[in-house]
Amino acid sequence: MKKQCILLVEDELNLLRILETYFTKAGYEVYTASDGEEALNIFYNTNLDLIVLDIMIPQIDGFEVAKRIRSTSNIPIIIMTALGEENNMIKGYNLKIDDYVVKPLKPKILVMKVNNLLERLNEPQAMKQNYVIGNISLDFGNFKAYLNDTDLGLSKTEFKLLSYLINNQNRACSRSLLLDEIWGMDVYVDNRIVDTYIKNLRKALKPYNYIKTIFGLGYMFSLEDKNET
Repeated sequence: MKKQCILLVEDELNLLRILETYFTKAGYEVYTASDGEEALNIFYNTNLDLIVLDIMIPQIDGFEVAKRIRSTSNIPIIIMTALGEENNMIKGYNLKIDDYVVKPLKPKILVMKVNNLLERLNEPQAMKQNYVIGNISLDFGNFKAYLNDTDLGLSKTEFKLLSYLINNQNRACSRSLLLDEIWGMDVYVDNRIVDTYIKNLRKALKPYNYIKTIFGLGYMFSLEDKNET
């Protein structure tokens, strides 16, 4: 079973290493960043399940990092900070974060918060062999996708790409991330093949414009603005 991946963003390196150790022992694949630019770079290029985010970090502060992430993704975010004032908490929750933890913190409690949040979010999806979103239905058992109950006739790779984008709806996915997740990190494939498969999916999904191009980043699935212009 694939490990769940989390990103820890903290500029206090001793605390960062302590948290990394706790989460690694808890069975997570852990990415770390000590500034906002590094955090966003990891987010855009890695299939993460959750982010633990400090606010007072160099380059780009945590509030701005959360804002940019929320513009393209619903990934769970836990803010971890020494800023315990009510106005900062309100600012965080207005950015649609999932939890706000004030330092000093107990690493074991933070691990339990992450465990509970991910377990609650993942449990319903894990029980589904079939998934419906809008007028698209996915049959994971047979690798088939339907639009308005019509079989799209996708190849297995096309199905995997579409289901990955849907599972990460409203999140910008870079070409390199899609290559790693769909074709595999150990396989060399020109990143232009992603564009070819996206073109095929868009043709299959007409007249709906569900797959958006995020210039400079990659692609995103969204049910907004369904009709092509």
